[in-house]
Amino acid sequence: MTNIFGTGASKIFRDRSVLSSRYMPEELVGRDKEIKELVEIIRPVLHHGEPANAIISGNKGTGKTTVVRYVLKQLIENIEKDDLNVVPVFINCQKINTTSRIIQEILNKVYPEAEVPKTGLSMGKYYRALWKALNETDYTIIVVFDEIELLKNHTILYDLSHAGENMSIEDDIFIGIIGIADDLTFHGQLEQSIVSALQQKNLVFRPYDSDQITQILEKRNTSAFAEGVLNRENIKLCVELAGEEGNASKAVTLLERAGNIADTLRSEEITEKHFRVANEEMSDSELISSMEKLPFHSKLVLLSIVKLTNELNDKVTTGQIEALYRKFCEETNTDPLGRTSVSRIVSEFDMEGVISAPVRSRGRYGKTRLVALKKSPHKIETALHSDYRLKQLRIN
Repeated sequence: MTNIFGTGASKIFRDRSVLSSRYMPEELVGRDKEIKELVEIIRPVLHHGEPANAIISGNKGTGKTTVVRYVLKQLIENIEKDDLNVVPVFINCQKINTTSRIIQEILNKVYPEAEVPKTGLSMGKYYRALWKALNETDYTIIVVFDEIELLKNHTILYDLSHAGENMSIEDDIFIGIIGIADDLTFHGQLEQSIVSALQQKNLVFRPYDSDQITQILEKRNTSAFAEGVLNRENIKLCVELAGEEGNASKAVTLLERAGNIADTLRSEEITEKHFRVANEEMSDSELISSMEKLPFHSKLVLLSIVKLTNELNDKVTTGQIEALYRKFCEETNTDPLGRTSVSRIVSEFDMEGVISAPVRSRGRYGKTRLVALKKSPHKIETALHSDYRLKQLRIN
């Protein structure tokens, strides 16, 4: 039988797991200050004290989750060494974001013997089961909410942080809360009662600079790839292609994809071409993902721009876009937005780099925007048509 996986070891990869999002380096680049701040927040539990609460915010790829996991890993080592009654609980809010499921996840960590049904109980009974488990085990817990902005109900932050004051748990048991948010404004969106209960410290992670991302990639290169596969110039290219947002995760993903392309082609090194192909694939994937998440009216506006661009093969005006948008609203039985709202959506696409829309004077007729697509019309159309409501609208 033919070996469909091919023969022989990879000429490119030495240890691909080093490029995984779950990989934990021995040392973190450029995050000494943030690590120290987080350690100070958690340190009291090592002496049977109460940890502080914190909201950690920053753009994607700035190392927020990695730093928290790094600190928790060392905390667990201390817990095991000193036999402390402390349990960290990591909640991924993209997967677990309702109050009942969060409580069940905490119970699974601190008291797996608890027989609590997944559905059918009042919220009060779920909480009573949690308080009982903590009191019986005498556990202090540190609950980490990754992507905390995806929580269905912020009230759980109040209830957990207020458990001691409400005498739901014993005096020597504490609950610490650490929230991780990509939204820099998240802590400002919380109700005042929750802010007062949390009394959280707000830690903001700044983006990595290009030198720091270069250091990160160089460290991964040493372990992930065979010797001589990747040169320093192409590491610099990877940093450049990853953009100016300081997103280290994106740079590492690009590094892995370029390596995968080189490996698939049985190349003996990762070249500039491999990076550029990988970057184009990632851009297409990001475009499709961003298009799928757009509000429906934004999709209709963008679809109007695509159709007009295809028909006129030229820049189009906001007046033309609005007219076709209204036609699409009629065909989909949707109440249209006003002119100002449509103009705002066009401006948002301009800021996001999907279109170019400079303002042009029309003399006594006022001003207008001349809109041109900066992304492939075909790729945008394909992404938009993943929404079944748009399939009835003919582009061609």
